[in-house]
Amino acid sequence: MRLFAIVVLLFMLFILSACTGHHDAAEFDLVKLKEAAEQLFNAPENGNRIENQWWPAEIKDLKPEAIMKSEKGIYIKLDSFFVEESGLFIPSPGTTIEPGAHSDPSYVLLGEGIYSYYVTG
Repeated sequence: MRLFAIVVLLFMLFILSACTGHHDAAEFDLVKLKEAAEQLFNAPENGNRIENQWWPAEIKDLKPEAIMKSEKGIYIKLDSFFVEESGLFIPSPGTTIEPGAHSDPSYVLLGEGIYSYYVTG
């Protein structure tokens, strides 16, 4: 019985540590991130991914799982769990983003033109 309780507790900790939604602006130095992220728009791509050798130090410090570039902008994936994903998004110049928590992906403006994004899958 004790082993079962330990297994259940470990499983619950695993689930609770999963992707939890949008990030908070207080977690980041948005001014430094904005400057660093601008370099990513000029970085070479491998498919739609930007390899970590091109990540500026301020971005590497976030320990992203991946960085992707699309027509809309740069996605810095910070967390993922099965089909859920969250991170930071910097739109391409001239791209308009409709912030909202009820779309998929959903975007929340943190400041300095940087958004938190969340994909529920």
